[in-house]
Amino acid sequence: MELRHVRYFLAVAEYLNFSKAAQELHIAQPPLSRQIRQLEEDLGVSLFVRNKRRVQLTKAGHVFLDEARKLVVQAGHATEAARHAQKGESGLVRIGIASGLGGVVGHAVIDHCKHFPAVNIECKDVFSSSQSSLLNKREIDIGFLRPPIDQVNLNCELLFEEEFTVVLPPTHRLAHRKSVRLKEIADEPLIIFDRNFSSGLYDKILALYSRQGLTPHFAVTHVESHEEAGAVMVASGKAIYIGVGALTTRSVEGIELAAVKLNENEAKIEIYVAWRKDEESPAVLSFLNSTRRVLGRQPLRKTA
Repeated sequence: MELRHVRYFLAVAEYLNFSKAAQELHIAQPPLSRQIRQLEEDLGVSLFVRNKRRVQLTKAGHVFLDEARKLVVQAGHATEAARHAQKGESGLVRIGIASGLGGVVGHAVIDHCKHFPAVNIECKDVFSSSQSSLLNKREIDIGFLRPPIDQVNLNCELLFEEEFTVVLPPTHRLAHRKSVRLKEIADEPLIIFDRNFSSGLYDKILALYSRQGLTPHFAVTHVESHEEAGAVMVASGKAIYIGVGALTTRSVEGIELAAVKLNENEAKIEIYVAWRKDEESPAVLSFLNSTRRVLGRQPLRKTA
């Protein structure tokens, strides 16, 4: 049984007249009669009672009529769903977000949902150091992250650069400055996160010290300034924290901190969006285009 057979049946069932049904379908009556007979043979039932005066539906024909209408409607839904999927207007996009990048991703997601409300978007917090692996394992589709990135298997595009900021207690001698140099804080106890959090960010901070012949004095390595433990240590004057972007602007209730720009030429780190080189999902590629649109970039075009 083919879908066209069902459509032919519905036309005959509506008019109960083969001539009128044939006119509606823009085919001759004899081929229409043959198609209906073929449908009946395929089903193994009689759908119509025919005589010279009239055409009527059999009991089986009435039952088949209800199901045939549902089938045609469902076929229409399936067609539309396929067309929307082809255009990236539906489907699933799984996004990995490195710490402090929720604002950037949020703008892209909100914009994309306005244009493509049928797309299902799943966001999860994923350390930068884990995103390349999860992309290759197909556990996420798009990553917003800091380097390093597996550029052998992944495509990536630079979005912007984050500047480093020094987080200090509000009573610190440098707290009201617009910027500080690294040598001015080199002797301060430093809070730095575990390298598994973001190896690129960790290595960048150590490289800043190393290039100036300085050695950081680590306080602890498992808290961050925006978490309560780290915020308490900074606010009490026991340590300072060097971070980037939104990682240094989050507030902890009841604790005041000061954030001052680190004034060094290389005190910045790149933020990338990454995806698989063999990615073919229109929904994923469409979201990448939305990301570019939000950032004022040219849309991605699929290459041969």
